[in-house]
Amino acid sequence: MTVSFSAYDREQVDYAHPYFRMKIWKINHQSLTSEEYGPWHYHEEVEWIAVLKGTMAIETTNHHYPLQGGDVMLLGSNELHRSYKYGTSELIYIVCHVDMTAFMDPSLLTYYAAFTGKSANLTTLYEPLSKSGSKGQAFELLNRMLQDITAKKRGYELAVNASFKMLLYTLIQIDDRKVIAPMDPHLAEKLRPALSLIEQQLETSCLIADIGKELNYNGSYFSKLFKRGMGMTFTSYVQMRRMKRAAQLLLTESWSVTEISGRVGFASPAQFYQLFRRHFGCSPKQFICRHGRDNGSIGEYSLMQWERGD
Repeated sequence: MTVSFSAYDREQVDYAHPYFRMKIWKINHQSLTSEEYGPWHYHEEVEWIAVLKGTMAIETTNHHYPLQGGDVMLLGSNELHRSYKYGTSELIYIVCHVDMTAFMDPSLLTYYAAFTGKSANLTTLYEPLSKSGSKGQAFELLNRMLQDITAKKRGYELAVNASFKMLLYTLIQIDDRKVIAPMDPHLAEKLRPALSLIEQQLETSCLIADIGKELNYNGSYFSKLFKRGMGMTFTSYVQMRRMKRAAQLLLTESWSVTEISGRVGFASPAQFYQLFRRHFGCSPKQFICRHGRDNGSIGEYSLMQWERGD
């Protein structure tokens, strides 16, 4: 029997309060088994998952993560993923969606690029978080946030905000590989509108000269500024974002590969194929076959492999 993950599959997050852009709730699946993943999906919000009871799996395009009671998982902004209820036992877990741009006040602006997930893969923090004593702290913080946002006592926003900032601090403490790399605050302030413009122009030519001109920057100066802040050239960043968008469209839309190549700014499908293969190590069609497109398959991993954690 297939378990419905409809509450979890929505890409559009509806916030109860327009100025408090966080949604956290509990999902309870009864003692039913499922042989299918939910559909591939993504959203702008960073997502936290804390398993209270039972066993489940989260799959991204790079890895699958088995989760059980007490485990915590973090998915970055626009991270393609799908979920799977494993076994016949009851599954209860907390889901927390957060619009990170709304929480990036001036004091946190240095972490804007990392926490909005445009250049950093936050899922790589799963292993260090699981192996450290910080997992229990993250689990308790998410529980506390759920309780506070459910009770909605006077001033609950302050309590939830404080717990969430502590959650981010917990992540940084176990981030030995510096996935969450801070940026100079003045540099972050200059690049923030540029990153927003790039997202809006991925379907077009998206040239550095046009972005620089719109922000009143000299082309050469803006090029150096961007590389210093993002750790890669403007062209490399745009290509990375286009490939990520292409992967999202391939797994969530029924459009042809040629149409998708146009949707991510390529006039030549051949050029799109070449860059896609270089980025993912396979063709777009192979990518769809490898990961499945809402076809209910478990993908590359058999159930036995999943049990072993291969």
